[in-house]
Amino acid sequence: MYKILLTFFISFSIFSDDITLYKAKYQFDSDEISITGIREFKKTNDGYELKFRASNIVASMFFSSVFSIDEYGIKSSKYEIKIRPKFLKRDQSIDFNYKTQVIESNGRNEWKSDLNINDVTIDPLNAQIMIRKNLKENINNFSLNLINMQEGGIEKFDYIVTGTEKCEFKEKVYNCSILERLREGSSRKTTYYLAKELDYMFLKITDVSEDWTNTLELKEILSFG
Repeated sequence: MYKILLTFFISFSIFSDDITLYKAKYQFDSDEISITGIREFKKTNDGYELKFRASNIVASMFFSSVFSIDEYGIKSSKYEIKIRPKFLKRDQSIDFNYKTQVIESNGRNEWKSDLNINDVTIDPLNAQIMIRKNLKENINNFSLNLINMQEGGIEKFDYIVTGTEKCEFKEKVYNCSILERLREGSSRKTTYYLAKELDYMFLKITDVSEDWTNTLELKEILSFG
């Protein structure tokens, strides 16, 4: 379930003012669970946070990415997952230590990996900020370095805009870019539907592999900008 969630150099002044902050209600559906929660991209005292919190009578989910933005782009600080019931043992916390140049994971998957400060290494959530930024810059074919959640290290993912289509949300029609994420040697495919008029906010994400199909879909915009 946690698998749904997620290298360019951009100046801080341009990047920080360019991506719209938001708070919205999303529904997550998988073969195991259907749950609705709040997804928020906000500014903090030290940088930025993108998080998703959801709960119902049988389960709860929490995903959080804390990061800053400097002259080199996104700088991940902490990525955290908490999923209940606890017996599923799906909690995981990943810390990025730039002094020791080590990425360390604790919880469901425990590992340590080298952190190359010359590369931009991002997590599954703040990767979505880079996606929005690139589409705003009309970059329709690019790659990102994501951490391997299970084993540590870096995995390179390729992203390509495959087309556009009209997407309807709350009786309004938006121009959506259809973006696919692929990795060489893997049958897994993630498809993003991003509304141009909403600063390339995600209207829907589908994640499909041989073993599962997950969907995250926008239900209500609570704040924008």
